[in-house]
Amino acid sequence: MWKRATRLFRSERAAGEVDRDELEDSYRKQVQLLQNVRRGVADVATSRKRVELQITQLGQQGQQLQVQAQAALDDGNENAAREILTRKVGLEKMAAELTDQYTALRGEEDKLSASAHKLQAQVEAFRNKKDTLTARYAAAEAQTQIQGAFTGVAAEVSEVGLAMKRTEDQARAMEAKAGAIEELVAEGILDDGTAASKSESFDRQFDALSAQTDVEAQLEELQADPSRSEEKGTIEGDDRG
Repeated sequence: MWKRATRLFRSERAAGEVDRDELEDSYRKQVQLLQNVRRGVADVATSRKRVELQITQLGQQGQQLQVQAQAALDDGNENAAREILTRKVGLEKMAAELTDQYTALRGEEDKLSASAHKLQAQVEAFRNKKDTLTARYAAAEAQTQIQGAFTGVAAEVSEVGLAMKRTEDQARAMEAKAGAIEELVAEGILDDGTAASKSESFDRQFDALSAQTDVEAQLEELQADPSRSEEKGTIEGDDRG
């Protein structure tokens, strides 16, 4: 279990990603294993205590048989004393066997206790690493989301800025147009009519002025054309003749 957890941490560091579900599952399994070891320690301790009580009881029974054998011998009943002592020896053998069993259980209990303490330290170390790694991943994830939010806000602000720039340009154009209309009206070039708005009047009168300007320009071109002058002179000579 511990080797598997170690490989899991190494693989996560190599991949640069965190599988939090797998980490939690590994931690739960380690905690369950630790609980199983602790139950084993408790079971062995219970068995050791039971054997210890049996040894104590056998010792008490042996003392009673010793008293009974001494009483039978004092009464001159040697056979009864021998029989009682035989039972006492049997109890002593049982007590010796239980003592060996008690010693073995005590050793097993000590080893399981040491294993439980070591496993507990490993589980706590794994939990600390898991919590640290999970916290770092959560912080990085939150930072990524914040950066994404800032990026989105920046993009939106940029779009709004462009829209405001377009609106500002349109406003300036309208202000310039209005100023031009007022100047033309003040100079008497345009009439300040009431049938239409100043903007519409300006558009119509501006078109009219443009058309008049085109006519005057074309007329000047015709008057300045040399071939046109020669043709005019020829026609006038023919008329006089």
